[in-house]
Amino acid sequence: MSGKKNDVIIIEDSVAITILLRDFLKKLGYENVETCGTGNAGIRLFSDLEAAGKKPIVLLDYHLPDMNANEVMAGIFNIRPDAKIILETADSKSDEQIKDVLRGGAYLYVEKPIRFENLKNVFETLEQERDVLEEKPSDDLEKTMSYLRSSSIMSLARLSEYSGTENDLLKKYLLQFEHEKKIIKLSDIKEISCNRCSSLRINPNFFCPSCNSTNFIQGKLIEHFKCGNVSVEDSYKENKCPKCHKAVEILGVDHKFIDNYYICKGCEDTFPTPSQDYVCVKCSNRFPLEKAKWVSSPGYKIV
Repeated sequence: MSGKKNDVIIIEDSVAITILLRDFLKKLGYENVETCGTGNAGIRLFSDLEAAGKKPIVLLDYHLPDMNANEVMAGIFNIRPDAKIILETADSKSDEQIKDVLRGGAYLYVEKPIRFENLKNVFETLEQERDVLEEKPSDDLEKTMSYLRSSSIMSLARLSEYSGTENDLLKKYLLQFEHEKKIIKLSDIKEISCNRCSSLRINPNFFCPSCNSTNFIQGKLIEHFKCGNVSVEDSYKENKCPKCHKAVEILGVDHKFIDNYYICKGCEDTFPTPSQDYVCVKCSNRFPLEKAKWVSSPGYKIV
């Protein structure tokens, strides 16, 4: 890895965990480690560092006093679409909420209690990827191989964009690696690219279908059978329906929960699935899937 390391932001409400993480990262050589205990403070801190020309890596606790991970990620991605966010959670990976966060752009997750060896590997991988992306284009064979090592599978088109190497020369290098049995050529990979600049460095962007706000949370709805009201769980104060003011008492008899709904904090609308479009990291162009440019090229895998 390069001697230069990213700044790190730890967004965690547990003081004990914060201290452990900060001290461990400093042992790994990360001198600039900022900490905060709320989502809003984390977003403000990320914005300040971004304005100062930094690209901080974010360690994010899923459950915070004021916000959850989806809300914090939306705020950070509005500032920098390609931000690297590592989710830390005690929840199982199979939990639907965690899947939503990973689909929403989190780099990956680490389970609590955190195993520091795993965390070390995560940060080493991040720094290797950063070094690859910041390298100047080169015709050196080993530089081409370093791009392949930065991902388990990579397409010819993505290798070409990251390295700045012409396709004909890149194909020559890849053919040599194949003969040396360092890589395996795979079938074509179809990828979304920017419809303005053709870059493959694209991040998904999720938003409310009604008002386009990215400030939404996942929650539950309650349907009251008697009057037909359907609204968010928090609207049933003291277990009373906000429409008819009758008490809801027996689950499955007079009411039911509707899980995995999203609630917009901007317009208060509820929806089962957020709308999605894409943001180009290279030129900041935002576009829907139906207007995306698709690129197909062979994939390659390190042996």
